Order: sequence, then C-alpha cells, then structure tokens
Amino acid sequence: MREPCDHENHSAIRRSALFLYVFVMAASPNCPAKSLRELAVSYPLRGSSSYFWTAYRAGSFEKHGLRLNPVFIPGGVTALQSLMAKELFIQLTAGPAAVRAWARGGKEITFIGAVGNRLDYVLVTVASVRNAEELKGKRVGVSQLGASPDFIARLGLRQMGLNPDRDVTIVPIGSPGERWAALNAGHVHASLFQPPFTLRARKAGFATLLDFSTLDFPYILSGVLTTRSFIRSERETVMNFMRGLADGMDFYRDEKNKDRVIHFLGEYYKSNAVEELEETRNVYMKMTPGLPLVTVKSIENVLQEDKDLSGMGLKPKEMLDLAFLQKLEEERKGKGG
Repeated sequence: MREPCDHENHSAIRRSALFLYVFVMAASPNCPAKSLRELAVSYPLRGSSSYFWTAYRAGSFEKHGLRLNPVFIPGGVTALQSLMAKELFIQLTAGPAAVRAWARGGKEITFIGAVGNRLDYVLVTVASVRNAEELKGKRVGVSQLGASPDFIARLGLRQMGLNPDRDVTIVPIGSPGERWAALNAGHVHASLFQPPFTLRARKAGFATLLDFSTLDFPYILSGVLTTRSFIRSERETVMNFMRGLADGMDFYRDEKNKDRVIHFLGEYYKSNAVEELEETRNVYMKMTPGLPLVTVKSIENVLQEDKDLSGMGLKPKEMLDLAFLQKLEEERKGKGG
C-alpha cells in the first residue's frame, strides 16, 4: 500500500489552486450564473473522512446542485486559517483545533455535523511493551503537537494511569505512514493508528495496548465545520452540502456499491491493497451507521480533557448549529427513509 503522504506531496499545489479559484471568483462578480454552485471544501486524510471522498466521487453533491473542489489540507490549524480567511467555506476537521479556536474568540466557526463521531484509533506498541508500566520512559509518536492524535494519545495515557507529561515523551512524527515507518524503525515505541493501518499492525505482530473504540467517549474525528456568516448568506448551499454528504454516506454503506467504494478508497489512500481498503470500509460502516451526527457531549469531552480550556466556563452547545441535521431527519422521515 502506497503511503497517504502522496496527498501531502500535492497539498501545496492544491492549496495554490484553491487560492487562484477564490481570486478568480472574487474578481468576476458579474460572471454568468452556473447550474451548479462551485464550492471549495477541505478535508484531512482520515478514515472517517473517506465518507466525504466517496460522496464526492459518487456524484452525491452534484445531485443537490453543488460542484465541489476538494482540497487536501492535513493540519487542522492551516485549514482553520483558510476558513477564517474565507478561502474556504466548509471543511472537514477534527475537534480539538476547532474547539480551541472557538474558545479563544473564533465564535464565527460552528460545527453542523460529523462523519466521525467516535474514537477509532488504537494505541500500537512494539513487542517489548506489553502494558502501561512498560511504556514508562518510552517515546510515543503522534502527528503534530496539539493535533487530534496528540489529544487522543494523552487521553489514552491518562486512561491507563500514566501522566503524559512525565511518564512518556510525546514525539511529533507526521502522517500515519511516517508514524508507521518510525515505529518499525524503532524511533518510537508506540503510536496511534486508524484503519487500514490497524490491519497492517495486526499482521506485523505489534501489540494493541488500548483500543479507543471501546471507550465511551463521543468525539469529533471528522466534523463538518463552517462559519455563521456563510450560513447566513448561503443557508441553502450549506443544507445542500449536508444532503449530499448524507447521500454519499448511504452510498458508502450500500453493499451493491462495494466495488465502486473500494475503488474510491483506493484513490483516497493512493493504494491498491484491497484487503486494507475493505478493512477501512467495514470499520466505518459500523462506526457511523446513520446521518452525520454531532453532539454537545463530543465538544464537552474536548473541553474537559484540555487543561487550558476546562476552567473557562464555556457552553459547548454554542459551537453547534444542529438545524441542518434536524432538517435532514425531517426530510428523510417525509420520504420514509
């Protein structure tokens, strides 16, 4: 399986294309109206975000009047900067960076849904580390300090009775592929992985010290984030995005579409390893069985586990706009769905 870092090799080019697109659209206010609303949307390389990629490739957004320009941006902070600068209007992103930005004054941003609302990571260790005690003094690889894997690693370490600031050294490594290489080379003793790397870890004989999916911990892995100003100016565009995303999720889970979904996942991961792609699909079909739900509890969990934010008296429900999910539910009930 070719590593997901291929996405990162092209991310700068895609961002340049995004900026050019925004500039041209802003400079041409009187251009003829198009049948489809063009919309730039960023996404990370994360298993749950494969729902978004499948919806895009299956044409689900076009059915609702949108022509998307998907832009890969791996870091949550970079994506948020693009959103706040109005270079993007909708993005898929994990909870911690967005919640921190909101808590520190970015009240414009709001979650309207999530294709990943449960933890899907496993903490994988080298063979010599068989329990939490043996992890003391060792190195744990994450993507970036402050990013979602860093937040989740610290959560897991605390769950196992370890102090993440004293008992281990947390090392920023990069993408899942880079973390996998570091673990194999012995540069770190543990790291976090999602499907399909979970299958690779089992085959390689690495130990699973903690399966985060067993924790009762609602969490935004791939949330749908936008701004309140964009909702005010283009509410129907936002609603159509949510309709397309929900339809794409249905497409992903429908067995008659399995071969096409595996093909789309191969594009997403730059991979032809069918067994690993099937592992990914099987896991996320079960983890997100319905609409792209987001909950107040998932934001509460981020706030409570962040020592800088936990005492600020914030109200998590103020970061959510659940009207689009509610309308989706009503529409589907009306159609007997």
